[in-house]
Amino acid sequence: MKQNATLDSSFWINAHRSGLLPNVLELFAIHYAPAVALELRETFPSGREFWRLAQEGQVTEAVPKLEVFRSFGPGERGAINLALEHRDWTLLMDDRTPFVESVRLGLKALCTPVLVAQLFVEGALDAPTALEALARLAAMQTLSPDLLALALAQIGKARKEKGE
Repeated sequence: MKQNATLDSSFWINAHRSGLLPNVLELFAIHYAPAVALELRETFPSGREFWRLAQEGQVTEAVPKLEVFRSFGPGERGAINLALEHRDWTLLMDDRTPFVESVRLGLKALCTPVLVAQLFVEGALDAPTALEALARLAAMQTLSPDLLALALAQIGKARKEKGE
């Protein structure tokens, strides 16, 4: 059964560019705030894929009832407000400062590098595929090196435990 999740545009773009989007869609029922949708323009491949899936109903709009959280940009705010409203949802967020703030607020947050590590630990990705996905994420230079290092450490630990 898929876990409900909401996301920021940065997570979507990074998941799309790194090849993780099929894994994300397999694991999560994605609900997006209108402000996030506005950031995903059809002039870019990740935006075209987003709107294609939205038209097919594979990702669905959810409007936050209240704007409790007022920091950061409109997309981050919308995603965080949805996650605050639906505490059982996972917040998919790649921007480091909003990610850290979300965790501080007690939200269940996940970034693409940690998702890669999780998929490796669960056996959904082998080591070369996981490392390639992290390399693609690093090459974009849009993610915190700390988050990438955390994921690499998790993969390294898991590999040792598996005897690789």
